[in-house]
Amino acid sequence: MKGFFFQRFINPIARWNSLPRYRFSCPASELRCNKINSKHNVVSFIIPSYISGYVAYISMELACPHYYCENNREKQGPLFILFSLFSLFCSEMKVSLPILEAMHICLSGSVFTSFKDDERHMKNIDPIPAELLWEAYKRKIADEGRLFLDEFQSIPRVFGKYPIREARKPYNQNKNRYIDILPYDYNRVELNTSPGEQGYDYINASYIDGFKEMKKYIAAQGPKEETIDDFWRMIWEQKATIVVMVTRCEEGSKVKCAKYWPSMEEETASYGNIIVSINECKVCPDYIIQKLHINHRRDKSAGRDVTHIQFTSWPDHGVPDDPHLLLKLRRRVNTLSNFFSGPIVVHCSAGVGRTGTYIGIDAMLEALEAEGRVDVYGYIAKLRRQRCLMVQVEAQYILIHHALVEYVQFGETEVFVSELPNYLSQMKKKDSLSDPSLLEAEFQRLPLYKNWQNQKAGKKEENRQKNRSATVIPYDYNRVLFKHEEEGNRESEQDVDSSDEDSDCEEEPSKYINASFIPSYWVQNGIIATQGPLPETIGDFWNMVYQRKIKVIVMLTDNQELCAQYWQEGKTTYDNITVELKDSNCSPSYTIRAFDITHVKKKDSRKVFQYQYHKWDSSALPETPQDLITMIQNLKQKFSTQDAAEANVTNKNKNISLVVHCGDGSKQTGVFCALLNLLECAETEGVIDVFQVVKALRRARTEMVSSFEGYQFLYDTIASLYPAQNGKLQNAQCHEQLISIQNEVKKEEESNSLESDIQPMSQENGNDAEICDDCKATDTSREAESSINGPTNPVLSDMA
Repeated sequence: MKGFFFQRFINPIARWNSLPRYRFSCPASELRCNKINSKHNVVSFIIPSYISGYVAYISMELACPHYYCENNREKQGPLFILFSLFSLFCSEMKVSLPILEAMHICLSGSVFTSFKDDERHMKNIDPIPAELLWEAYKRKIADEGRLFLDEFQSIPRVFGKYPIREARKPYNQNKNRYIDILPYDYNRVELNTSPGEQGYDYINASYIDGFKEMKKYIAAQGPKEETIDDFWRMIWEQKATIVVMVTRCEEGSKVKCAKYWPSMEEETASYGNIIVSINECKVCPDYIIQKLHINHRRDKSAGRDVTHIQFTSWPDHGVPDDPHLLLKLRRRVNTLSNFFSGPIVVHCSAGVGRTGTYIGIDAMLEALEAEGRVDVYGYIAKLRRQRCLMVQVEAQYILIHHALVEYVQFGETEVFVSELPNYLSQMKKKDSLSDPSLLEAEFQRLPLYKNWQNQKAGKKEENRQKNRSATVIPYDYNRVLFKHEEEGNRESEQDVDSSDEDSDCEEEPSKYINASFIPSYWVQNGIIATQGPLPETIGDFWNMVYQRKIKVIVMLTDNQELCAQYWQEGKTTYDNITVELKDSNCSPSYTIRAFDITHVKKKDSRKVFQYQYHKWDSSALPETPQDLITMIQNLKQKFSTQDAAEANVTNKNKNISLVVHCGDGSKQTGVFCALLNLLECAETEGVIDVFQVVKALRRARTEMVSSFEGYQFLYDTIASLYPAQNGKLQNAQCHEQLISIQNEVKKEEESNSLESDIQPMSQENGNDAEICDDCKATDTSREAESSINGPTNPVLSDMA
């Protein structure tokens, strides 16, 4: 059906449009009209073409969603379709070309002359000083963003005064991913031509000016399978050394871009005359950096290095919630560029929406740094004069403003671990005893996010008694849902990230538990933070652990008043979950327990490990941070972060592996989760951003890392693991203390022995971790170091 539609409607129109005398982009004054000899032909075909026009309008709108959008229908909808269908009708009936010319001129008064008035409705908006950005943003985002919408809709989507001829030629049309997103002729990227080959110089790509630098970027569509060779030819000819890809190859069920680089397994691939080799691939949570090397078969000059950075965290629909992700991407790109680089190639799928958003953020931040003010409106208009539809939807226009506000409010807080000791020393300095240090000022800039989202479920009367603290209640949008006991038999594989977002909670069938999804380093909702179970919610706790397929529980309290003991020796059934303590082992600072949990109806048994850290009072900081680090190193072996990395690349959901709780699920929990994420970031990227990690946790749950002491503890702990001298890491000490993220840990290589699974790891400094006495079946002398909530006499059982 789709092929029939394009064959019968789109292709004939496009072919007719490609004729030199009959272009839609031509102003009426350029048309030459012969004398119309037959008025009868005009009248006899106008009525049926009108009827066809209404039907085709809907069809064309589905075929060209980028062009026929809500804020563009008035100018370019019905009349354009009417003219196209009339042309088709006449061509099918073999009506003479003069009649087509006449119709073209009739419609030119409404459609084509509107191009002359492209800028008539544009607004005169003054640049915004940096200090007024936040106020301007709040004013424009109010009332559902009406002011932003008015601004955005006043910018012409396409500037008709710039001809688009080359892209519409028949031999170039199959090179365009979308029929309505085409480069203007005057600034399209022209490939070097080959004699006698039509269309050899065409690629759907446009030169784009930066804030000051001319042709700083090339905005391109995502390569199609048939244009990969052209894409690499463009990279070579333009001497580009950086490619920014702001899409995944597939999103949902749609192909957004062809894979135009070799995999690590392939190592090398040829695309036309360009040979591409991959030297390195570094996977991070939000982006993938690949170091490529390219050579030309016929060019004997030395090859070139090209860095390909792919942003993987743009959602399938809408825009990223946190603009910090794009600011981080910009930082990575800017560290790669140098004075001798060619244009930065930026592409998404169509090469206008996400591409324009990234370019807009980069250019406006450059303006902010150079002049202390920004003219977003003016620059987006400039972008659209260079490529149609740049910054495609209102949400992207707002995101650019949001990113600028984020930058002005919070600044750059990322630091290389090699520079951390010196950086932290400067941050702790005070000009006077009464003034806050730079580190204290940074902490004070952290947003509190109080009441920024609904908390209806936790505040319902029947759920109030399930909250330990009236101030720590999960937000509805990311609270953890689990099913009633009677629904257990109907449990199915569902999206593990499901939450109560946009729910009014009035008819929510799931049970309530005070627990929230919070971000891990690799996955947006990779950790569950929850309060210590109350006696009446122990069953709910274990049901959540079972249904969410939890592998590891981290317990950060010994105080029975802050957490009911939710296990016993031997077997105990809580609601429909049987919990059996299989083994236990402990060091002076923490205890590891192994449980088998079984659904009483399904008889499905799973292994769960619990790590209980003993030396962390709720009103203080950990007594032995190194022991806490060692515990983290141990628990991370129970699940592979490589799985999480692959899930991030493929955008597939993975089961949540980790539950963390203290008393209220925020105080110690927040510090622990922040430390876990920072350790992974330091190991993977060589940088940390304490501010942004804590900010992300606060967005997800109230009162996370609420004290300055906890905030400074994070800096101090990471700095102690990365001692530096003259800006370089001291490798000998680092290798002894760095926490491996266990990318090489294979599930099948784990020991089948439960005793080895729960054996605490020895200290890296040479002092073996002491095994607590009561972990031995022959001795029950441990009193002082036993867990208040733990079993009285944990016994190691030998298991085959």
